[in-house]
Amino acid sequence: MPRIATVTSSRKVRRLTTIAFFGPPVIVGLSLLAANPDWSGLGLVLGTFALIATLLLMITAAPNGCLIVGGVILGIAALSVPGPLLQAEVMAHQGQRVEVRVTSVKRYQGKHGPEYTCSLERVDGKPLKHAELGNDSCDGPMEVGQTEDVLIDPHGWTAPELTETDYSGIDIAAWALPVVPGLFELLVWLSRRVGLRRFEGR
Repeated sequence: MPRIATVTSSRKVRRLTTIAFFGPPVIVGLSLLAANPDWSGLGLVLGTFALIATLLLMITAAPNGCLIVGGVILGIAALSVPGPLLQAEVMAHQGQRVEVRVTSVKRYQGKHGPEYTCSLERVDGKPLKHAELGNDSCDGPMEVGQTEDVLIDPHGWTAPELTETDYSGIDIAAWALPVVPGLFELLVWLSRRVGLRRFEGR
């Protein structure tokens, strides 16, 4: 990427990068929102827009290829990791084991072959929020009427998961999660330094 100045003053560099500093926490927050199946689409769409906006601010303030590539990598991680990690943390520490019955199995063609969605109901008749298993948990052998043990979120935020899901090491991953937005913020700060350097020599 050519190193062409796209702003005309250090004041504009500071203003653009100050706005960009809000990008990483917003992206992480929208990823967490996407952990709820009711809001997953909106969270991912808004998170993608927030990532693009943050990168554009960085490019405008300091068109540096290395910083932008790093921003893309960390931004994608900040958008894709926190939501699933929240789901795993909830299930590992608060998940309740219940027996459910498969009420329907929908088969549709995905990019890499057939995919499935299973609708569920609790055997004890109690309501079940987000009563579906996605393709990772619902595969071809599942049939209508089949019973399964699943873990559910008692607060109804995340979708059910099969009880054999492996959550080992999830706490270590949760402690490491702040590293991603922290590094992203560091890249924004470096963008400010690179952008300001163009004017400090004048």
